[in-house]
Amino acid sequence: MNFRKIILIVAVAMLSAGCVQVTPPGEETLSVTVPQGWGTGSVSGSPADGWIESFGDEGLSAVMAEALSGNLQLQAALSRLEQAEALARIEGADRWPDLSLSGSASRQMSNNLIDPPVRTRSDRFGLDAVVSWELDLWGRVRARALAANADAEAAQADYAALRLSIASRVANAWFATIAARRQEALALETVTSFEANLTTVQERFERGLSPALDLRLTRANVANARATQALQKRLADSSARQLEVLLGRYPSATVSVSDELPVLLEPVPAGLPSELLLRRPDILGSANRLMAADARLKESKRALLPAIRLTGSYGRASNDLDNILKDSFDVWSLLGNITAPLFQGGRLRANVDRSDARLNESVANYRDTVLTAFREVESALAGEAYLQQQLEALQVSVEESTGAQELAEERYERGLVDIITVLESQRRAFNARSAYISLQNELLQNRLALYLALGGNIR
Repeated sequence: MNFRKIILIVAVAMLSAGCVQVTPPGEETLSVTVPQGWGTGSVSGSPADGWIESFGDEGLSAVMAEALSGNLQLQAALSRLEQAEALARIEGADRWPDLSLSGSASRQMSNNLIDPPVRTRSDRFGLDAVVSWELDLWGRVRARALAANADAEAAQADYAALRLSIASRVANAWFATIAARRQEALALETVTSFEANLTTVQERFERGLSPALDLRLTRANVANARATQALQKRLADSSARQLEVLLGRYPSATVSVSDELPVLLEPVPAGLPSELLLRRPDILGSANRLMAADARLKESKRALLPAIRLTGSYGRASNDLDNILKDSFDVWSLLGNITAPLFQGGRLRANVDRSDARLNESVANYRDTVLTAFREVESALAGEAYLQQQLEALQVSVEESTGAQELAEERYERGLVDIITVLESQRRAFNARSAYISLQNELLQNRLALYLALGGNIR
């Protein structure tokens, strides 16, 4: 038998190795039936990628690129992904034979025990190639490699989910900062208006046309407006600093944002519920962890079976270095080894039980992740419809309360209404306009939540 025959034996053994398959979880894994469509009416079609551009805010698109390129959490997640991919390659390497090449050279000097003693020197040179491989007849090694690959796929899904989450958080902070600065501007406008109204009441009081009560109530109204202005300044300052941290900048509260909140013109196509299982990163990550747990259960069960290992070597050995490359000095060996576990104190059985429990945990986590995803999509779709109705009603409230304020102030100057009517109209107008800004921001935040729930990709 020569070395070529040894290679042939190894190749045949490789072809006979056990086959292990891990099936991705599908709808049958879930504890509920996946509906054919969303409970809340939605536009047909698949969610489009590049949802950041759908807001039509060039400033948001610019800061998003900055945030994604310099975010430290993303850099850490990318390193974890690279570790998982390297580990998958490490685990997969056990499926292949180990091949090593070694060379040796020795010189020995000895004396015999005869009289007179004779000194003898001997040289030996060797060159060997050694192949060692575990025959994966039961698929244990393959199952371990499949588990590592599934872990790497899960890490990749985690990275995509984090990237999507960070993009959503940046957009959230961007819109919140715009809304906060608009509230600050509204508070300043209100203070200016109330101070003008105080001047009018002061003049009427000095002319004896208005009582002291009107003057005191108007002064109190101006003081409250100034307090609200200070509050809005603080909130705007906090929002700006939060946005700057997300962008990787020093929190100096000097970030520039757009002047107005974008207006949502088109609804988002939500696709089908079943498509969510294949699109949303956290679901894909949970599915891959389930597959990894399934593969590790198979690995632990196959560890109960005997392990077979083949070791073959081929080389040359000679006392003369010049003969080391000649065929007549060939040396080879082939060794087979089988090891069967008999007693390990229940360790292997306990490992099977642990792997089975981990698989059940992964199934429960997968079901919970999918149900949570369905809830988030349904809630965001319903929320958008409700918020649009609320915004339309609040728009009417803004128009009517602003008109009522103007009318009350005009009638007060003519002495037709009391100051209470004026102050109440001013309060209602301010509250309506402030609520409208907040609701615009809330509608945008809900749209962000919908994009995040649908797993929309970022270009």
